[in-house]
This record gives sequence, C-alpha cells and structure tokens, in this order.
Amino acid sequence: MINRAASVTSYSANYPIGDGESLYSTMMMIMMERHGIYETELRAEYASMQARNNLLKDMNSALATLRAERPNDDKTVKAYGVFVDSQGKTQSVYRFMEANGIAIEHINNDVYGIQAEFEAAINNLKAAVDSANSESQMAVLYLQGLLDKLNRATELTSNFISKDSKAKEAVVGNIR
Repeated sequence: MINRAASVTSYSANYPIGDGESLYSTMMMIMMERHGIYETELRAEYASMQARNNLLKDMNSALATLRAERPNDDKTVKAYGVFVDSQGKTQSVYRFMEANGIAIEHINNDVYGIQAEFEAAINNLKAAVDSANSESQMAVLYLQGLLDKLNRATELTSNFISKDSKAKEAVVGNIR
C-alpha cells in the first residue's frame, strides 16, 4: 500500500493516489489514461487526415475543370468554371482557389480569364496539390507513430494484467 505520509506525487491529475489504493490499481489507472491520450490524439489526426483528403479531392476536381475550360488561344476569354466538391456542393473554381489561398489572377476580379491566366492558375493549383500530398505523407508517418504508441500502451497494460494475475495465483496457491 502507498502511504500518504510518504508524500508520493500522483502521476495523474484525474486519479490521485490515496490511502488504501494498491500500486497495481494506480499503475492501471495511469496506463488507461495514457491509452486514452493516445486514442484521443489518434482520432484527431484521423479527422485531420480526412479533411486533408477532401481538400485534395476538391483541388483535383478544380484542376480538371480548369483544364477542361482552358481556352485554345490567347484572345478567347472564358469562365474558370464550376465543379462539384467532396461535400456535393457546386463551387466556382475561382472562389475555391481564392478561399484556399491559391494564387489566381486578380486583374478584373472576375471569374474569367485568357489562356495564359488559365495556365498560371493550373500551375499554381498543381503546386498546391503537390504541397498537400507532401503534408499527407508526413501525416501518415505521424499517424503510424501514434498507432505504434497506442499498440505499445495496450501491450504494456495487457502484460501488466497478466503478470499481476500470475502473481495473485501464486499467492493463492501458496496459501493452500
């Protein structure tokens, strides 16, 4: 038993060590809290990854629309077009690029452009897609690390329970 007079500092804000609590129960509470922290981080990272994947889908749809709407010569003026995003809503390519900080011409502040402006918008959107893909790859590595930590915490908890169970069985066996 842990004696409060020994002034042992609690390792968990949610589960303070008190009189009458065994070291086993204290360790289990700490391990369960650790598992919960990793699980919360994992869920948040997963949600972030889903949002990033939706943005990538939207960027690729906007890129396809720009390519389809691009004028054939420098004199023709055409609208940048609209696309259906990952949420099923119709969006203007021009407004989407502005909203996501992707450079697009602002000469007339309209949704029309010539071939050179379309080419610039396509190149800027390609660069944004490449950047988002790189971020996604880094996020996958971080997610794999979190999964590994969660698995190790689960394994440690399982091993601790198994060892405690064996120790209790040995004590009971020795009493008989």
